[in-house]
Amino acid sequence: MAQKVDFYPDFFYLSLILPASKIMQTANRILSCDWGTSSFRLRLIDTETRQCIAEVTSDNGNASIFNRWKAQPESNRLRFYLAYLQEGVDALAKKAGGRLNDVPILVSGMASSTIGMKELPYGNIPFAIDGHTAKAEWIDAKPFLPNDVLLISGVQSENDVMRGEEVQLVGVMSQVDLKKDIGALFLFPGTHSKHIRVQNGEIVEFNTFMTGEMFEVVAKHSILAHAVTSITSDQDIESFRKGVEKALDTDLLNSLFSVRINQLKNRMTAEQNYFYLSGLLIGAEVKYIQSDDDSNVVLCSSGKLLKLYENALDCLGLSRKVVVIESGILDAAAAAGQIEIFKNFRIKR
Repeated sequence: MAQKVDFYPDFFYLSLILPASKIMQTANRILSCDWGTSSFRLRLIDTETRQCIAEVTSDNGNASIFNRWKAQPESNRLRFYLAYLQEGVDALAKKAGGRLNDVPILVSGMASSTIGMKELPYGNIPFAIDGHTAKAEWIDAKPFLPNDVLLISGVQSENDVMRGEEVQLVGVMSQVDLKKDIGALFLFPGTHSKHIRVQNGEIVEFNTFMTGEMFEVVAKHSILAHAVTSITSDQDIESFRKGVEKALDTDLLNSLFSVRINQLKNRMTAEQNYFYLSGLLIGAEVKYIQSDDDSNVVLCSSGKLLKLYENALDCLGLSRKVVVIESGILDAAAAAGQIEIFKNFRIKR
């Protein structure tokens, strides 16, 4: 049975429940910007109570902003990104009921990448999970933006890179009471799933799995597209587990064609095949995890995806080792991680 890890009492998320007068009196505040490839999220955070006072979101991720910058005459890339960031700050100030010019902005995710506002070098592993070894840079935003901007970079190993998940991990570890001296494998499922090995308070290894993107490509742009149909109703866990079991016994490139065989021989409906395909890919992702390893597997996911990964790990006999991070903690993880990193960059450089 998987364990569930809940909030610390002082860390919770509020949409907009504090009076405007109270918000503007709060001395210790930051603007948390989680700027991914395809999404933008800006939050006003009280750093003492860890309350999210207000937020604005959009689908204008770094890829979208980068393409817009390339298509127009403004040559200064940083200025172009800061202009969009200013729009977000203005929208957030309107929600919060006052000016936010004096509030530092902490930015993480793909904003420090080749498609972001400014490319920063990666930090290296081992990487401390309290955030004190993170790479970050104060951006000279004036006169384009009145706020101080701290841009947080990602982490690299010899053969892999990530931007954003390490900040989330720092945030998770700041909210939950996991023993930091015992090794654990943290799973962040998604388009590009990250498996992050933590030992003695440091990230010592991580690997990227293109599971979500591969599912999208195979299900929509391959010969198997006609063999699967997405459904919005309950998940077909039985078909999913069959896919996982197949993945555990065979090579992925061979087992993928079994989706086609299921269709031709009427072994599964297109809806069942949809979950079977998901099982093949997620099974291929997690099959290397050893049941005789003493470390916990910490699932950083929620909703339907969480249920699938729990079942995949159960097929491997790993349920007793699985720790599930509560969804509210994950929702607040980016901001929490940014705050921990911010503690080491208080003085503007």
